Amino acid sequence: MSKLGLLSVLSTTVLLLSGCATQYPPTTQALTLSPLHVLSQQLEETSGLYCTDDRLFTINDSGNEAKVFELNYDGLVTQTYPLPLRNIDWEAITGDDEFLYIADIGNNKGKRETLMVHKVSRRDYNHVDSFSIQYAGNEPSDNFPYAHDFDAEAMVLAEGKLLIFSKSWRTGIANVYEVGSETQQILTPIAHIAGLPGVITGADFDEMRNLYVVVGYKSDPFGNFSTFLAQLDTSFTPIEVWPLDEYKQVEGICVDKQGDYWFSEEATDLRKASLTRATIK
Repeated sequence: MSKLGLLSVLSTTVLLLSGCATQYPPTTQALTLSPLHVLSQQLEETSGLYCTDDRLFTINDSGNEAKVFELNYDGLVTQTYPLPLRNIDWEAITGDDEFLYIADIGNNKGKRETLMVHKVSRRDYNHVDSFSIQYAGNEPSDNFPYAHDFDAEAMVLAEGKLLIFSKSWRTGIANVYEVGSETQQILTPIAHIAGLPGVITGADFDEMRNLYVVVGYKSDPFGNFSTFLAQLDTSFTPIEVWPLDEYKQVEGICVDKQGDYWFSEEATDLRKASLTRATIK
């Protein structure tokens, strides 16, 4: 990396770390974490989580096989679905009763111009429709690794809209994009999210409470993570932020039918991949 690139990365790190000084509304509810479930070794790079009434779905990220994993709520793999796709950098999964949506949108280094969202039939996992997306203003040749705003790891289907939340390394202000039904799309932000203590890595919509829930972290070049879980109102304004002190690379979150939150953590040094339930009281 060039000296300029290194300075950009370090500047971004300082910016994200400075988020600790940001003042947030007082937390009005307690977040209780149940004992975590250690995930199978085949899910060491779990990235993205989708809850249904009786099961969860997850995926692995860059370079792994193009498979969807079905889990029970004890974190055990109950079924695996190979897909006729390539996994460049899968980062998010969401869905409804008919389809799963998989976001091949990972772009930490900033060198990808065209990304993909795959719409997979839950009746026939070989039936896939794909949409190519680009971000307006993204010039890969101008981006430095981990120091740009055209990365993303979070996607949610909310009230009939498929939304992507950016992982904004440079500014710390996430962009919200809406994915349409066109085969090729250029996306512009429909909203912005400011005031979180790090980048967003997972999202879902909490229908019971009518709000968004996200997870994310701030990190430094030395492998230190400060991880959080937050609620956003429907205008994408943070209303509650809880630290997840014992966790590192949390990359997926979903809401079950009882209104409990489940989040997944990718394996890192000294930590195994895991699944945890969070209850609000």
